[in-house]
This record gives sequence, structure tokens and C-alpha cells, in this order.
Amino acid sequence: MKDERDGNSGTVNRRSFLKSGALGAGAAVTLAGCGRREESLLPILVSEDTIIPGTDRWVPSTCGLCTAGCGILVRTMMGEATVAKDERQFRQLVAQAKKIEGNPRHPVNQGGTCALGQAAPQVLYHPDRIKQPLRLAGPRGSGKYSPISWDEAFGLLVSKLVPLVGSPSAGGLAAIAGVSSSARVRLLGEFLAAVGSSRVYMMEEPGLAVLREANRRMYGRDRLEQHDLENALYFISFGANILESHTSPVRYNRGLSHFRRGRPGLRGKFVQVESRFSLSAANADEWLGPRPGTEGKIALAMTCVILNEGLSHGETPGNTANLAEFSAWVLENYAPDKVAHETDVPAHKIERIAREFARHQPGFALAGGAAVSHSHGLFTATAVQALNAVVGCPGRQGGISWLPVAGSIGVSAQRLSQYWGDRFLNDSGLISVLLLWDSNPLYCSPAGLALSQALDRIPFVVSFATLLDETSTHADLILPDRTFLEVWDVVEPSVTCGPRALSIVQPAVHAMHESRDRADVLLSLAARLGGAVGQALLDGDFSSYLKRRLERSDALGRGSFVQPDGESFWSALKEEGVWFDAGPEHAPVRADLSAIRELAEAGAAPEVPAESELYLVPFATVGIRDGVGASLPWMQEMPDPMTSVAWGSWAEIHPHTAQRLGIKDGEWIWLVSRVGRMKVPALISPAARPDIVGVPFGQGHGFSGRYATARGANAWEIIEPHRVGGTGEPAWAATRVRIERTGEWAPLVRLGHDRNGGAHA
Repeated sequence: MKDERDGNSGTVNRRSFLKSGALGAGAAVTLAGCGRREESLLPILVSEDTIIPGTDRWVPSTCGLCTAGCGILVRTMMGEATVAKDERQFRQLVAQAKKIEGNPRHPVNQGGTCALGQAAPQVLYHPDRIKQPLRLAGPRGSGKYSPISWDEAFGLLVSKLVPLVGSPSAGGLAAIAGVSSSARVRLLGEFLAAVGSSRVYMMEEPGLAVLREANRRMYGRDRLEQHDLENALYFISFGANILESHTSPVRYNRGLSHFRRGRPGLRGKFVQVESRFSLSAANADEWLGPRPGTEGKIALAMTCVILNEGLSHGETPGNTANLAEFSAWVLENYAPDKVAHETDVPAHKIERIAREFARHQPGFALAGGAAVSHSHGLFTATAVQALNAVVGCPGRQGGISWLPVAGSIGVSAQRLSQYWGDRFLNDSGLISVLLLWDSNPLYCSPAGLALSQALDRIPFVVSFATLLDETSTHADLILPDRTFLEVWDVVEPSVTCGPRALSIVQPAVHAMHESRDRADVLLSLAARLGGAVGQALLDGDFSSYLKRRLERSDALGRGSFVQPDGESFWSALKEEGVWFDAGPEHAPVRADLSAIRELAEAGAAPEVPAESELYLVPFATVGIRDGVGASLPWMQEMPDPMTSVAWGSWAEIHPHTAQRLGIKDGEWIWLVSRVGRMKVPALISPAARPDIVGVPFGQGHGFSGRYATARGANAWEIIEPHRVGGTGEPAWAATRVRIERTGEWAPLVRLGHDRNGGAHA
């Protein structure tokens, strides 16, 4: 038989094989999408040894496991699987995801992927995925549900929404969006607006709102900045774990590699200022381990040295009077010898690094992580930007810059952090229907807020989810959502290697089980409600919605590929995987240096622990992150690179602290805060500061599939409900704890160690 693609004899391609009739009857199901024409799927009617192996296919898409927006290529091959159709199941030959690699043309990751991205197929094929709609069959929080059909689910939803549409009580409809693209949040907002509500709240990575607010106050730009690592000579990170979890780890890993080895004869210097010895600190050329919460004062002490010694860069941004007043204030209050004792960093180190930074430009400083997650975190973030301003790096090659304002794809929404807490407790009695849009806020909220009780006061809660989680188990109706490998979307990454980008998400495989894309469910729901809601959302599916928005986007007619209309642009985007435009122009950026003084006067001194207390320093690990990787066995079994611990939680304690308290390595201890307590094994680490205890985020799930449930401890359960002033963000690094011994021993799972804690030879 002749191959229809390339004319080679003796081989059979998939399409000609399916046409041959060798397997009998035609297809029972069709597979559309993936940027290709429809193809038939045949029932398995013959033994496997008669099936002719096919070839692989690589589908360009975007990773959806964090907000970085890395471009990926999904390797698929035909294989046998159970496919659901009209509430019946068939054994079919379907495309299956086998491997994920980075897209080398993508301006975020440039072909790289992280461990979490490599594990993405485990999200798709997780054995505990919700397979069909579920209705509550027990008390809220019990996890007891009964399966129902999609028709029943739609009927129940419509019955709850019809009384709200266009009525005075329409504001009783609210939604909380998890890690969703701005396009999906826009659709959600348009649906609620059509009903008559504006209550859309969006979750995001903790700390990002603090960084944006610092940029707004200092530079008038309410967006994250871009860091030109590739052209920098020196950069300083104040608490940002760029290699583990900060905004876009793959982008920073690749950028750091070029920063050090990509320019023959030229190697930049990287300094990490962070109270915990993280993976980023271990990879830095120099690490300063200050007292937690004092990073902003170190940044201003460096600024003081630069201004005092006349090392600022030429025409420093900002007006002259502003700069003069700022200089006098910094010189009076933040001389290195004044802050050395409070920060626990010697003055001579601060002075030396400040001089190096000023003399080895271009370069930049950035903030993040625990440093901006104290009550005065906004002061810290703004102090770091003031350091950038005095060396003139904003708007300069090798420094920082900002992408152009996004076009018509995305939309802004209210931040959940500004609402979740006291306002939610007060308003929960006014909410009649709550949509959980792939979000799990109960898991990652500070303790002591009694949020589950407030959630249970809402009459009807709907959760769109792939796995049962802590919040979805408080829902009356759970709808099986699809993963990012089964849906359409367009993502606008906020951090890239320079250019602005539009990155497509497209289905690489046939959807699993009876899941449906939550965006498609919302459009179907609008059609069923009819009237003003139906007229507001006329698109039949989310891909049509996206194409319509792209037709009005400013991306058409420019960038990496140019197409005459929206349909052509959509087709090209499916093939390329990403569209990108030229990066921001490098031009001087004016800075308002007075912004920092107001924040300093409002209070920038961290709370000093009592004699019996330690600073609690939570952190995100490379694999588990904030919990998104906890349900994946590959991520659970991947050892933490700094401790070699896998499959659990731990508490990092300095040997002197352990000796003082009589704690042995591997002993179970209680960490007790003012709002809760959690039990974890101690891990004695000489790299830890004596006044801190470090615990990882991401474990301690009550519900999250078999690999994560009841494993480890959830750090949020002892985090006090402090807020970052000026933003409303949770100040998750502002908690103090004391340690109680148990006398019990825990066999930590550590690579290269035996059960007694000794290292293998």
C-alpha cells in the first residue's frame, strides 16, 4: 500500500489505514480540534497484535500548571482508551499524550520546561479525576457525592440562576476564579454581568499584587517588570526564588545560564539576599542571609552608599527636587552602619555589594517571596525599585522594562485577597450562588478566618474541578472540568524574555471521561437561560469566543506573523503555538522617589519574636510549588534539591536551635502559632538561621487525590491572618511560632539516607 503523504511504498499512514476498512465498521466517535481537520476514531474490534503502529505527532500548546505561560509541544500517539460519548463508554483508538517538551520558538521558556511541566500528563491521566457531574450526598466537607447526568446538572443550575437574572438580587451571584487566563476571567465576568452581578474575584500567586503596586507607586505602571538578564552584568534578588517558584522559573533558569555562560569572556554576578538558604541562594555567587523582613532596609542602605559616593547613573530618573529630598532622607536614616545590627548583615558587605552593583551596570534588582510577604512588604518592594532608580536601570537594556498594555484578549478582575477574609465573612449571607471557577481558596488561606463556616452559609455552591479538593467538597454541585491538555485558550504571559506574546492552548487529545471545559459549560448555560444572558454570550463554544476577540486585537497586522483577518490569525496561531511582537523600547523611565518615604513612615520594622519564638519562613519547593504538584506522584517522589526530602513535609532548624531545645533530627515536633498548630518532623540544617524555622508550602491536603491526601502538613493552617499594608495581600511571612517537642521519631524519606538518617556511602 502506498503512503498518501510522502509517496514511500511499503508503509501505511494512519488515515489510509483507517480508510482501508481493515477493522470493519466506521467510527462511533469523532475527534475535532487540535488545529486539524476532523478524524474518525475506530472501536477496538480486533486483537492488539494486528494493529499497525502509528507515528507520533507534536501539538503546540501552553502549559497551564502555573501562571508563567511556557510554550510546550505535546507528543501524542494513537492508543487504546475508554471514551465517553452520550453517557456511554467505548474502547477506542485515540490520540494519547506521551511526552511534553518546551517550544523552542516561545519567548518565555525558549524550549525549556520545568519538572512540573514534564509531569503534566499525570494531570490528564490521574486515576482520581472527577469523571461525571456530582451532587452532594452528605454533609458539606464530607466528600460524599452521587453521580448525576449533565442534563440534571444543567437543570439544577438553571433553576438556581433564573430567579437572579435581571432581579434586584442578581448581586447574589458571585464567582472565584483560580489560575485562569485573563480571557477566561473576561468570559466569567461577562456572564455575571449579563445576570446582573459584578462579583468576580480572581486568585493569583501571592505577592504579585505587592510587586505591581510598588511599580505603580514608583513608576506609574501597574504591571510586573521584565528583567533583561541576557544583557545584564549584575543583579540582586531580594527574596525572589527565581529558580524555584518566582513568576517564571524556566525563563529565569535559562536567563541565568546565558548571564553566566552565554557571552564568551563575560560572566555576570548574581547576589541573593534572603533569610532562608534556598536553591536560588545556593546558585548565587554570593548569599546574604539577613534577619527576616529587613531586606528593604538593606536595599536602602545600598542606595545610601551609591548616592553618598556619587555612583548613581548619570541623569537619574525623577525630578531633581525629588531626588535631592530622597537623598537627604536616605543618608540620614539608612547608612549601612545604622542598619547592620537590625538586619544582621555587616556594614562592610552592604557597602561592597552596593559599589559592585553601581560600577557593573547594566544590571537590576528584583524583589519577591517572603521578603514582600511581611506586613511592610510594600515598603520592601518599593525600596528595591528605588535602588533600581538610582542606578538608572529602568528602561535600559540589561535593566528592567515593561511590556505594552495588553490588547482586547484579557480583562482585569477584583483580587480575591482584597475580599477573602472579613469582607467575605460579612457578605457571605448576601451570596446565594457561588461559582468556584477551578479554585481552592480554603486550602491556601491564613488560619483563623473561619472561611469554611462562611462558605457553608451560602445556599448553593458550584465547583468546576478536575479533582476533589478542600473547597470543592463544600459545593452542592461539582462539574468535571478539563485539563489544559483538553481545551482551547489564549494566554498572555506577564513575564517573557522581552517580547509581548499571545500563546495558544489547544486540545492535544480527546477529552477524558465526561468532562467539559468550564468555559463551554458557561456558554451552554447562557444559551439555556436565554433572554439578555443568551444575547450577551452568543458564541457556541470558547474557541469561537476567542477567535472573535482576536479579530479586534491589536496583534493583527504586526509581530512574528502577519495575517489579514482573525480567522487566518487563529489558524497561524494553532500551527506556530505563539505570536510575539517586538519587545518594549528602551527609553528612560521616570521614578517617583518620594513613594518610599510614606511607606517607611507607616512602619517598616518587622515584629521581633519573643524569646521563646522563631520566625516562620514558609517556602515553595521546585516540584510541589504552592500545592499544584502535590497530586502528582512524580512531583511527590522528586527529592527537594536542598534537603533531599520526598513524599512529605519538614521543618528546617539550625543545629544550635535544635541543641538548645533538645530536638533530634527526624523528631516529630509541634509548630505552634497564635492561630493553630501543625506536626512535622524536624530536619537539622546548618544552612538555616538560628532564629527561623522553614517549612514548605503545598502539602497537608484533606482532599487532592490519592497521592496528596493526608500527606505532610499545610503551612497555611498556622499562618496568622496579617495583611500587607496598602494591598490587602496575605502577609504569610509575618507569623511567629514556638516549638513543642513530642519525643516521637519520624523516618524522613530522603534520597541517599538510610532509615536512621545516615547518608549512604
